[in-house]
Amino acid sequence: MTTSLILTGKEWDYALYGGGEPGQLCEKGLASRGENEEVVIGPELKLIVEEYISAAAGEVSGGVTAIRGKRFCMLIEPYPHIEGTLKIMLLKDAAALEEAISERA
Repeated sequence: MTTSLILTGKEWDYALYGGGEPGQLCEKGLASRGENEEVVIGPELKLIVEEYISAAAGEVSGGVTAIRGKRFCMLIEPYPHIEGTLKIMLLKDAAALEEAISERA
């Protein structure tokens, strides 16, 4: 399993903290609108956020964070093509995370 999400910083903050601007999360299929038109994070993004919050994180290099979770790992880095945007790479295990880190070097 290797999947990547491209989220703006505001979208990621909304997913983590539930406040601010949800951006295009609904259009990306990562959230939906509730009864009061409030944005509700979808199950996939909720799982990613839960893993992020509960996992051990460490900075690999400037602005790049590695997360070693129980269910999967993540590599979060600035997306170079769009300012203020993050690339969140989901990886199946610590070995895949280490491989992704070494490929960056």
